Amino acid sequence: MYLITAIINAECVKDVLEDLKSSEIEGVTLSKVKGKGKFIDSMKEVDEHIRLDIVVSSPHFKELAKEAIRDNARNSEKGSGKMWVTPVMEVERIRTGEINADALSHSVIDKISPSMKDSFTAEDTPAS
Repeated sequence: MYLITAIINAECVKDVLEDLKSSEIEGVTLSKVKGKGKFIDSMKEVDEHIRLDIVVSSPHFKELAKEAIRDNARNSEKGSGKMWVTPVMEVERIRTGEINADALSHSVIDKISPSMKDSFTAEDTPAS
């Protein structure tokens, strides 16, 4: 499993998310961050960006996520952002106790015992 982290310009986020969804990658955490790739004169030039954190289960989804970010965030100017990949040792979906790839799948309702199915709606599952 892999954690893909990217720092991108805010205007690119919608397109990145649409591309991720079309690749069946839905669990994404977004955060507003401030930073600068290279300081020129002072801290006054710090820019606002968006940080994406995406955990995926396989090299295939890792490449799809990187491609979605690259294709939608890249421009010909400096400041398009950065992305990096970190290995993930373990993932647990807190609500259900599922671990690793099962915790990242999108069809958790089908795996829950019949008595628990009544407790959850489709809105509970995609990125919970």
